[in-house]
Amino acid sequence: MKINLLKTALIGALSLSALVSASASAHGRWLLPSHTSLSGDKAHYVMIDASISNEMFAPDKAFKPKEKGAEYDDTLLMALAPSGEKVAETIRAYYLKRKSSAAVSLKEDGTYHIAMTQKPMYMTFYKNEEGKRKRVFGKKTDAKLPSNAKGVRTTKVISTVDTFVSRNGTSKPAQLGLGLELSGTTHPNDLFVGEQARFQLLQDGKPAGEGIEVSILKGDTRYRNERGEVKVTTDKNGMFTTTWKEPGLYLIETSNDVEVNEEGVDAGRYALFTTLEVAPE
Repeated sequence: MKINLLKTALIGALSLSALVSASASAHGRWLLPSHTSLSGDKAHYVMIDASISNEMFAPDKAFKPKEKGAEYDDTLLMALAPSGEKVAETIRAYYLKRKSSAAVSLKEDGTYHIAMTQKPMYMTFYKNEEGKRKRVFGKKTDAKLPSNAKGVRTTKVISTVDTFVSRNGTSKPAQLGLGLELSGTTHPNDLFVGEQARFQLLQDGKPAGEGIEVSILKGDTRYRNERGEVKVTTDKNGMFTTTWKEPGLYLIETSNDVEVNEEGVDAGRYALFTTLEVAPE
C-alpha cells in the first residue's frame, strides 16, 4: 500500500536536510561523547549524546524511536571494539526530547569506533503543475505523488555519524567499511592545539579521491558571532590536513555523490559527520 510520506515526522526532515547539505545554515547531526580518553583497570562507560541542531553540540532534536511512544531505541547506535568486532552488548539510547542518550561499555584496551547505525534514506524530488520543486520521503515507486508530477527523481542517502573513544591508550580504529569515514596517519584521539592533523577520507573502505570539500567546525557556535568554519579539499588519495588553533570539540562534515545501481533510485549520496576532541598544547 502506498503511503503519503510527506507526513513523516519533523525529525526526519531535519535529518535529511543535514545529510544533503554542508552549508552553514543546515542542521548538523552529531554524537557527543562524555569522554574521548579514559584509563583504569576496571571497565568504563562513556555517555554518548546524539542530536540534530544548528548550534553545534547544543541539543535540539532527538532521534525518535521507530515505535510510537517508545522511550528508547536499541538500534540507534553501534560500536566497533578495538578488536574490530561489533560490541555485542545492547546500546540503549533513551529518547530525551532534545537529545538521545546512551551508555557504551568499554571493556577492551584501545580505540572504540562509535557510530549511528547506517540506514539508507530515500528522497524523491519532483515539480508540480506550477513548476515548483517539491520533495517527499521514500522511493518514487512507494511515494504518493501528484498525477501531474514532472522530473521525478529519487536519491538514496547513507550517512556516517560517528566519534572515537580510547581506553588505556589508542589503537588503530576499526573501519565501518560503508559510506564515508576518516582514517589517516593522525589518530583521532591524539589531537593537540598547534599540531597538524593528517586524515584520509575513505569511501566504502577505499580512498575517496580528489576534490572533495571537507568542513571543520568548532563547537559552541552559539557563543560566537561567526561560525568560523575551516574548509579544506582532499588530494588524489583522499588526504587532507588541518592545524588546530583552539582546544575543544569539532565536527568534521563532508558529502559526496555516488553511483547507485538500485531499482527506483536515480542518484546516491554519502554524508559524514565526525566528532573529534582537540586537547590544549
